[in-house]
Amino acid sequence: MRTPALLRLSVLCAGLLAAAAARAQDVPFEPSGEVRILAWGTMGTSAAFDEGRIVGPTVNLTRREDGTWAGDLAGRNVSLEIREGRLSGANVNLVLTQKGTATHGEGLFYGVRFRFDLDGKRLSARFGDCTVDAKRLKAPGQLRGDAACLRRGASFPSSSRATVQLIGDAANEPPPLPQLALALLATMAG
Repeated sequence: MRTPALLRLSVLCAGLLAAAAARAQDVPFEPSGEVRILAWGTMGTSAAFDEGRIVGPTVNLTRREDGTWAGDLAGRNVSLEIREGRLSGANVNLVLTQKGTATHGEGLFYGVRFRFDLDGKRLSARFGDCTVDAKRLKAPGQLRGDAACLRRGASFPSSSRATVQLIGDAANEPPPLPQLALALLATMAG
């Protein structure tokens, strides 16, 4: 008689522990900022972030307790450390700076050059053969300009007008780093 009762108790305890662990990992993601790039005539992409996560179609990063970032970015599994304005990891080396309201980032992501400049007037960003150049509109966080990508085998780029939306903390001057840089990289690489 003791064995079936002990077995039921063990199963009950295991179930309660599993439910508690699942609840601890089920912290809702409530973004404080988001970057959206919408090229006219095509589908757009975005990446949202808060203090400890960056989430979107091509990104799922979490800040660890030690301050490093880990997860998936543009189809790559990454582990990134930020120190003295440098975001680095295996095959990732980005330098991030802010001066006044201007934010700048540049470096390599798996051998592909990434560069951006964001200030009170415009956003200029490049990832590999793709560029976005947009001027700020009167509405906060709204930019409009051009997007273009040179595709393999093509002799001229595919281009269109584009709208960039910086929502919430992404519209701050200056925006939070490294969240903005990683969200922008994810939208450009996607």
